Amino acid sequence: MKSSKGSHTPAPELAPPRPEVAELAPRIWQVIDDAPVVTAVTHKDADGDTLGSALALALTLEPLGKSVSVLSSPPVPGAWWFLPGIERINREAPPGNTPVFIFDASDASRAGTYEPVVTQARVVVNIDHHVSNARFGTINLVLTEAASTGELVYDLLKAWKVAIPPGAASCLYATILSDTGGFRHDNTSAHALRAAAELVQLGADPVAIARGLFKSRPASSLRMQGRILQGLHYEFGDRLVWGSISQAGLRDSGASTDQADSAIDQLNTVRGQELAILFKEAGPRLTKVSIRSRDQVDAAELAAKFGGGGHRRASGIELAMPLKDAEATVLAEVRARMNDLA
Repeated sequence: MKSSKGSHTPAPELAPPRPEVAELAPRIWQVIDDAPVVTAVTHKDADGDTLGSALALALTLEPLGKSVSVLSSPPVPGAWWFLPGIERINREAPPGNTPVFIFDASDASRAGTYEPVVTQARVVVNIDHHVSNARFGTINLVLTEAASTGELVYDLLKAWKVAIPPGAASCLYATILSDTGGFRHDNTSAHALRAAAELVQLGADPVAIARGLFKSRPASSLRMQGRILQGLHYEFGDRLVWGSISQAGLRDSGASTDQADSAIDQLNTVRGQELAILFKEAGPRLTKVSIRSRDQVDAAELAAKFGGGGHRRASGIELAMPLKDAEATVLAEVRARMNDLA
C-alpha cells in the first residue's frame, strides 16, 4: 500500500478505518496494484453516493499513476453537476479486461447498461452498504451499518494510506451528506459525522456541496413537486402519506423523472407519519416507487416483496406495470400492513 505524501501543512489526525475495511484493504489494493487500468461503475439512476464513490476512487488513484474509467448507465442525472470530475463519466468506451469496482449496487443488474461490464469482468470489487446486497463480487466489502458507500470508500483510502485530493474529499463528503439527508436521517452516526469532519479537513468544500445538493434545483423541480403535493393522499390518521407523478405531469412541469427522486423527502416530513410512498411513471409500463419509513415498517422488507430493495428506512421498487396498476398493487400490501399495526 502507498504512503501519503508530505506537505507544508501538517496532515490532519484521522480516525482509523473500520476493522472490517482494514482487513480487506490489502487484498483490494493488490487488485489495483496489479492493473494499470481500473473501471469504476455506478448503479443505474445514479445518486450522489454511487457517483461520489466512483469519482473519489478515480481522483485518488490517478495521481498514483492509474487510469480509471468511470461508467454510469445513461442518462446521468443532471442534479449532480457540482461533483468534481462529473464531466469525465462515460467519456471513454468501456475498457476490456480490467478489474471492475462497483459502488452502492445490491446486485450486478443495478449496473444497467453496463451490467455486461460487471458480469464479464475477471475481478469485481463490490462495495456497498445495502442489506439486500447479493455479495456478487469477487471481493465483497459490504457493511450495512455504514451511512453511505462513500464512507466505506473513505475508510478504504485511509487503510491504504494514500493522499486524498480535495476533489475526492468533496465527492466523499457529498456521499455522506446526501445519504444522511443532510444529517437528518436515522443513519446519521458518530462515524458518519466524524468522517464528514475529516473530509473537510482534507479539503472538501462543504459550502459548495450543500449549495449544489440543496440550493440549486431548477424551477421545474419546484413546479413538479407542487403537482405532487397538491395530489397527496393521507390515510390511517396521516400515518400513510402517498403521492404520484405521471409522465404528463412531468412534461407539464418541464421536469425529468430523475428530478422526482428528491420529492419523497417532502412526503417524509409529516408529523406522526409511519410510511411515505411516491409512485413515478417512468414509461407506459414502468413505474418506480420510492419508500420511506419511520419506526414500525421495514422499508427494505416491504420493497423486497416486489423485487426491490434498499435500507430499513429508505428503499425502492421498479414495477413493469402502468402507474395506476402499480399504485393498486403496492397500496393493497401497504394497507394490509398498516391495518396490522393499528
